[in-house]
Formats: sequence, structure tokens, C-alpha cells
Amino acid sequence: MSDYPTPSDYQQAVQMPDVAFRDPTLQDATPRTNVLGLPQPITGAFAAVFPVTTSTDRRYAVKCFLNEVPKQQARYEAVAEHLSAVDLDALVDFDYQSEGIRVAGADYPLLKMKWVEGTVLNRFVEAHLDAPDVLATLAAAWADLMADLEARDLAHGDLQHGNVLVRTSDDGLRLSLVDYDTMYVPALDGWRSAEVGHRNYQHPDRTDTDFGPHLDRFPGLAIYAALRACAVSPDLWARYDTGENLLFRDADFYDPDRSALFDALSGLEEVSALAEALHTACYVEPADVPPLSEVRSGRLAPAAVSVARSRARRRPSADEERHGLARWTLPGVLAVAGLCVGLAAAGRPVPAVGIAAVAAIAAGFWMGRRYRRLSLVRRRRRLRQEEARFTEAIRGLEREVESLQEKRDALRNSIDERRAQRLEEVQREALHDRLKHHFIGEVREVEGIIHKHVVRLKAANVRTAAEATPDAVEEVRRISDEARARINMWRAALVRRYEDEIPESLSPAEERRLRRYIDHRVEDLDDQVARTKEKIEVQKTERERVRDRLDDMPRLTFGTYLRYLLRLGSLPEAAEGPPAPSARTEPSDRTPEPVPEPATDDRDWWQRS
Repeated sequence: MSDYPTPSDYQQAVQMPDVAFRDPTLQDATPRTNVLGLPQPITGAFAAVFPVTTSTDRRYAVKCFLNEVPKQQARYEAVAEHLSAVDLDALVDFDYQSEGIRVAGADYPLLKMKWVEGTVLNRFVEAHLDAPDVLATLAAAWADLMADLEARDLAHGDLQHGNVLVRTSDDGLRLSLVDYDTMYVPALDGWRSAEVGHRNYQHPDRTDTDFGPHLDRFPGLAIYAALRACAVSPDLWARYDTGENLLFRDADFYDPDRSALFDALSGLEEVSALAEALHTACYVEPADVPPLSEVRSGRLAPAAVSVARSRARRRPSADEERHGLARWTLPGVLAVAGLCVGLAAAGRPVPAVGIAAVAAIAAGFWMGRRYRRLSLVRRRRRLRQEEARFTEAIRGLEREVESLQEKRDALRNSIDERRAQRLEEVQREALHDRLKHHFIGEVREVEGIIHKHVVRLKAANVRTAAEATPDAVEEVRRISDEARARINMWRAALVRRYEDEIPESLSPAEERRLRRYIDHRVEDLDDQVARTKEKIEVQKTERERVRDRLDDMPRLTFGTYLRYLLRLGSLPEAAEGPPAPSARTEPSDRTPEPVPEPATDDRDWWQRS
């Protein structure tokens, strides 16, 4: 399917859940509505979530997708099978339905997930900045959750404030993780990640090829460090909160040596070791980030890992000894070339060609593998993937604006049709009010109608002239066609009697009510258009930040890298990745990125769009 429905398309379909959903439970559910009585979704860039309540008071979140995701069903089936075998309270039961909802005659997938009460992580932290003991307890609960995931070879894949819900209970704080689009389970080993995660939480080198049980280590460490920091120094929140982070931003991870936040944390004795561990983690590959449990216990010294790896990864200077592949490529090429020339000279060209071909294939494989693992290459790949995601989100939002504007125009043009429909309803109600006072016993006054006819009409729940419609009379058993015709004539005569009392047009009050309804609907659509356009501008701003960062990064082609390995050229600055962790300069010597103003949104997580 080329284009999935927009949020407003789903909203229109969910107005009739018995028609839209295939799931019997959802068919009997009532969606949460806004002041106009319309289903109210929680909208994001790639999904619309509808909270619904069943007749048995069970609540679900129905996630409707806004674009097609390759192998989505296979991913969710693997995740569901694995989660069914583990016991972890933080994970929520869900049911992926490949053809769960019908919109405009076509079926689309949905995710039915048990509703989870709670507050999103950043808002919970903000509400408890004056309670350091609560934040300390939250940090401990977070560490326990990370250990539980690690022990079960699980990774959520997109740990961030919006996907972590916190609620209080009699036995302390309870954490729940939602949104399993990027979850890793062992059955998905070897797959690529569906997304690269929230930019303000993920390792700067993470790309879609990073997909394994290590995925949550970096964001888990970042969140834990932020929670501990807020418990020790709550004033950090006012300085670094943007509404889309937990103290840290992507700029802090891309260049931690120039991060004012890392400087501030290094000056706090209680969290300086954690800050140093996170600082170090920015310089190693995502898979080499140690588990949070090892960082907390001190059993692993991440700085040693970082220094060793960063020395191997940073760009060598002219007078610095090369290491690994960069050191042995040219000697290896010369040795193989010499061997092949010697074999050819000895009259053995076939072995020479074979050795040359095998050596070329092997060298190409290892060089390509090393090239793809270069930090600069990985970071540029991640940024391009982020840019593509923003572009896709903008495209979806622009489609939503078009859809909303079409609905607005159609609503304005439907006033005559709605007036006619409402007049028909009013006329039907007026006629019913008059006919309901004529009980069915009066039909005995009609020639040919006897008592048994009245009895049989009452048995069929036809007790007044209002209920004695031609269709209802047709369903009455054991009455002759002649009797049915006489009953219909009796009712028709009553209808003619009240013709003059049935309104031929809407009353001024009804007309005002209709116009007020249209105006409110149009106003609501205008508000949705305005909010969607604001989202578009936000997405465009973020995309420009990504493009600027891409432009600031040096380019490194495989040809340039190959020339470097053969000592025919040099690498661009920082091509081998960020430099080793260095002694930090004074904050006054830096020009760190300004911290954006925090977004103001005090609503609960399920109200925030």
C-alpha cells in the first residue's frame, strides 16, 4: 500500500468501532472522545493511538500506523512469542493484527495493547525535583529494570522519556515500557533495526545495523546518570530541560568534550564517576558500552576500554605509528603482489591469478567491513537515516494537513445536506410524538380487523401507531395480506391527519444549532491544521539541525579510505571517529550549543500529541 490513512482518516473510521474493527472486543469498545464527541487520538509522527474502553470496563490503546514498515508483522510476532515466555512486569501484553482496522474499504494493521496508567518519565521527574529521595528510588528502579532486560537478552531499542511510564504503588514505584517497534529479541538476531531511536538518548554511532541485546546500554546509562544528577542537583533541570530530553541532548553525545552539561556533572562528586562513564561511552562502539550493572559496581573501568579503542580508531598523524589494518594493508598488498609475480614468472599463472583473486576478495571484504565501522561513516549514516525519518514525518504531516483541509471544505459544503437530514429527523420525531398516543387497539375500528389481529400485533411488540410501520407489520406472523393492507391504511390516514402539524423547515433554534455545530467542527479542524503545521515546522527545524551537522562533518568515501590504507593519501580530519577522551578545557573556552527553551505541556502522556 503506497499511502496509509492519516490520523483524521482513522478518526473518522473509529467513530463506528463495530464496522472499523475486526476484533470482537474492539467492536464493542467505546473510544475516548473530545468535546465534539469525536474519537480523540494521541498522534505522533508515525502512528495514531486511540484509547478505548470495552463494555466490561477494560481499557486498551489501539495503535494505528501511518506508514508501512517492512516485515512489521514478523517482528511483532517474534517479540510477542518471546515476551510470552518471560516474566517482566514492565512489559505490556499486546496483540498485533495485520488486518485489524478497515478505513475507506481497505484493511490496515493495528496494535492492540493493554492500557497502562502512568506519567511519562520526564514529567514525573519534573514533578518530583523537590523530592530527591523519590528520584533516587526511581534511579534504583531503573537500574533494576536495565538488569532485568540484560538478563533476558532483551532490548527495548528506543528508551526515551515518552516510552517510559512511571506510577506509584503500595510497594514503591513501578516502571512500564511501551512502544515495541524497535525491540530486540533473540529470534530477530541478524535483522536490522526498524528505527535508530530518539536522538537525545542514543549513541551517536548507532545506525540501523546496530541491533542486538546491547541496544539499551547507552540510553540506559544516560537516563540513569540524568536521574542521579537530578536527585543531587535539581537546578540542572531548569538549565537543560527542553521538553524532549532528560538533561542530555544529542550535541552532548556527539562532542562530550565541549558539553557544558558534562562539565557540570563532573563537578558533582556523587555523579562524577557516572558522568565519566557516559563520557567514555560516547567514544566506544555501541556494542562496547558496558552494562549499567557493571558501571555501578565498578567491576569494569570504561576509561581503559575507551583509551585502548580510541587509540586504534582515531586518525593517525604523520609521525604516529599505524595500527591494525592501516599498518598492514600496504605490506600485505606488496607481499601478495610479489608472490603472484613470482608464480607467474615461474610459469604458474593459474595459481597466481587464483591467489590474487582470493586476496582481492578477502581484502575487499575486510576493508569494506572496516570502512562501514568507522565512526565518521556510522555517524553520517545515522544522520542520513534521521534526515530520512524527519522527511517521512513531514510528508505524513503534510498529507494530514491536506486531509484536514479537504474535510473542512467538505463540511462547509455539506450544510444543505445536513439541513435536509436534520429536517427529516425532526419530522420523523414530530410524527412519532403524535402517533405514539394512538394505541394499536384503535385499529379494531377498521373494517376487517378483529381482536386476534390486535393480539398478534402486540405479541410482535407493535403497540402504537408509531410502531406500526409497514416493515414492522410485514414481520407480524399469521396475519393475512388483506389485514396488513388495512392496518397500513389506518396508519397512513393518521399520518395525513397530522400533515399540517409536521414542520416543513427547521426552526430558528434548530438552524442556529446546526450552524453552531458546523462552526465548531470547522474550528476544531482549523485548530488541528494549525497544530499539524506547527509540528511540520518543528520537524523541519530538527531536519535542518541534522543537515547542518552532516554538512559540518567531513566526507569520507571508500576510495579515500582505500588510498589511505595504501599510504597514497590521508584521511579527513576526524575520519576515524572522535578523538580520544582528552583533558577538558575550561567552560569559558567553549561555545556549546544553546539549550532550547523547554516545551510547555503539563498534560498527561495520553493527552499529549
